[in-house]
Amino acid sequence: MADDLEVSERRGFAMRKDKKELVTRLLSSFLFIPMIMLMCLVPYWLFCALTAVVYVAIGFEIFSRKIQGHLLIRILAAVICLGGMIAFTYCRKELGVRGCVFLIFTSSFTDIGGYCFGKAFGRAKLCPSISPNKTWAGLFGGILLANIACYCLDGLFMPLYKNEFLSPNMYNFVMVQYIILSSIAGDLAESFFKRKINVKDTGAVFPGHGGFLDRLDSLVFASMSLALSVLFF
Repeated sequence: MADDLEVSERRGFAMRKDKKELVTRLLSSFLFIPMIMLMCLVPYWLFCALTAVVYVAIGFEIFSRKIQGHLLIRILAAVICLGGMIAFTYCRKELGVRGCVFLIFTSSFTDIGGYCFGKAFGRAKLCPSISPNKTWAGLFGGILLANIACYCLDGLFMPLYKNEFLSPNMYNFVMVQYIILSSIAGDLAESFFKRKINVKDTGAVFPGHGGFLDRLDSLVFASMSLALSVLFF
């Protein structure tokens, strides 16, 4: 009887902990979106300056004293993040605020959907060798929620999808999936990086998320993907 009571108390504690963590992460996510959107509304030169400040903050996390060794891996991570920040500013220049908002919404809602669906329905692991917490339910949940968010704002993003070789609706769909998958790849790449350097989070700036790198990993890859599509297509 005492054992059953102890097991019940442990389950209750775990459920309360998960609920608190979920609420904290959701609030942090939704508060982060208007912060970045506000940054996108400033003049382009100030936007570039603020992006540079964010990159410096990411650099401090990557080369933190608490991380020992793994210099080549950390340098590679810093170079990739630099590419992402440059790509983000390029998207602002070529596509305007609309392009940046598209990237923010896509990467953020992919992350939110992945976390919520993974917590609620996650059983089968996606790639436990890279990230033990990632699940197939989280993968499809992130794709679903990001699609809903993008199509709810279809009127805002539609000018980004113009292409004379594809019908607008088909190009719309392809572009959204392309950026969503890039966001997921960024999240997995950052998980691989943290596993290699043996840290749980790169910082503690955002409650429930960690540091700047933890929060911007999806945006970095999504920005590079969108910038490449603008350059070549």
